[in-house]
Amino acid sequence: MVIQKKMIHVKELMLIFASIENLILQLTQREYSMPLLILSQSSISQHIRHILEFYHEFLVGMQRKEIDFDLRKRSKLLEVDREYTLKFIASLQNQFQIGIEDFPLSVRVSTHEKEIRPTLNTSSFRELSYCNEHSIHHMAFIKIALTHSFPHITVPEGFGIAYSTQYASQFTSSN
Repeated sequence: MVIQKKMIHVKELMLIFASIENLILQLTQREYSMPLLILSQSSISQHIRHILEFYHEFLVGMQRKEIDFDLRKRSKLLEVDREYTLKFIASLQNQFQIGIEDFPLSVRVSTHEKEIRPTLNTSSFRELSYCNEHSIHHMAFIKIALTHSFPHITVPEGFGIAYSTQYASQFTSSN
């Protein structure tokens, strides 16, 4: 049970990565990187880049014992090159497959005042869980864009829907 608990966050992120990979493989390069009005002129690729860079910064921050998501690279290559993005996902998968231990660390956060960026105590599992929930949030935006702009793209039923919402929906539909 302890090993299962330890790996659940990694299993979730692998499911997220698989969903994103599946999506990228269905999109043309143009669809992947096209600015969309429904996304305020951002693209599906920008949301995918944002998701992936949070996981990358999580890994970098674990090594220095302080995560700072604001230090993301904001790689243009992830926004314009589907093949590069798929390789980047594979690299992240390899790094996470090694396994993640839970240990205390800190996270630097932004505030409404640019120069005030406090650190908060947290743990690696807490921040990985945050990355997973954050990904699902952005996947919801992507799903809206797909439904509106690319209805021919197939997305799994739970794509972009928080697990708690899926469970609640199952509960209410069975009663």
